[in-house]
Amino acid sequence: MGHLLPFFELSKSLALKGLQISFFTTPSTIHRLPSIPKTLTPFFKFVPFSSSGINIENTSDLHSDEGHLLFQAYAALEHRLIAFLSDPSNGKPNWIIYDFPAISWAPALASRFSINSAFFSIFSAAAIAVLRHYAKHDSLKTLTTASDIIPFPTTVALRRFEAIQIRPFLPKEKNRQTNEFMLSRTFREFEGKWIDLLGENCIPVGFLPSSIDEEESETWMRISKWLDKQKEQSVIYVAFGSEAILTREQIDEISLGLEKSDLPFLWVLRVGLPPEGFVERIGERGLVWMGWVPQSRLLAHRTIGGFLTHGGWSSVVEGMVVGAAMAVLPMKYEQGLTARHLVESGYAVEIVRNDEDGYFSAVEIVRKLRILMVDEEGEEVRKKARAGKEIFGSNKLQEEYITELVKALWQKHQMANKPI
Repeated sequence: MGHLLPFFELSKSLALKGLQISFFTTPSTIHRLPSIPKTLTPFFKFVPFSSSGINIENTSDLHSDEGHLLFQAYAALEHRLIAFLSDPSNGKPNWIIYDFPAISWAPALASRFSINSAFFSIFSAAAIAVLRHYAKHDSLKTLTTASDIIPFPTTVALRRFEAIQIRPFLPKEKNRQTNEFMLSRTFREFEGKWIDLLGENCIPVGFLPSSIDEEESETWMRISKWLDKQKEQSVIYVAFGSEAILTREQIDEISLGLEKSDLPFLWVLRVGLPPEGFVERIGERGLVWMGWVPQSRLLAHRTIGGFLTHGGWSSVVEGMVVGAAMAVLPMKYEQGLTARHLVESGYAVEIVRNDEDGYFSAVEIVRKLRILMVDEEGEEVRKKARAGKEIFGSNKLQEEYITELVKALWQKHQMANKPI
């Protein structure tokens, strides 16, 4: 869902500009996405597809040992898209905008049907730029050292355990698409130098924040009842996204860190349980919530002062939009790059994990949360996060980015269809 929601928000933004959108996804995922405003229904249609023989429609359907099924499902999408484009009754689109698993085939498919294509990156520009600018991926050293090709000083690099984890997912040099037209979910005001590094074919589209659901659900009423009792900007919100499954050891260290921090907290724990006696010892100071929460709305609550996050870009975006200072505890893939980027930019502190095995301690959690929320050492991070809200939470600025995107798409389309 961390990928689907940004695509959904981009699609809605383009539909608001009068563009016709065909949104490819699986049938069950359509029902997991927010509803389309009635004013957009003439411009927006879902195109459901299913992977024959594979009962996987969303990563939430996967068990930890079923990653190979995900790649089978991605491969099946190519055949469904060919069938769609080959049917003249569907009309010919001007653009195919695709996610990173389709990088190996979507540009060639689009070219075959004489259609423009664009890769929509739902990661930070810094993370994409760093990974792209390593000349080789056959050495862990190249992944754990800021590349010489980056033309400015930076701490944005992977730790050893992160490099080992991400290495199998990196495309080989000969298969890499390095010059495709790219849409990047970011602001130039935040990542200007990284966008420039990605080249003139990289177009920032803003953060595309999800609309805040104002429906008074039972979940929200129960959570807000607890939040309303807390002091303004005093609560640390703790959540690690929809994909990260914490180990028993990790849950225990996080629990101990929250307990020893003496800070009010709201912890969304989707899988697993806190240690025995934890909830009783914490009492009214903390709330452990099992299951889904309306995260955007929760982060915007007046009592939320900080955000302990895994550093997934969608969560980071939601935090920056409302001006929440962040403590980043990266879990996997590119999240370590995002953590170092946020620290380097002054918007976060990082809970540092051991380079070799990724271990993190309750002591480190306590230290960084105290810095983030109350200590004088963290005042600049808190100030910068609050100031950032004026930029990243600006509807006017977000609208300007979408207007510029529509112009760029039109110009690219016109150039591609010029008579020779």
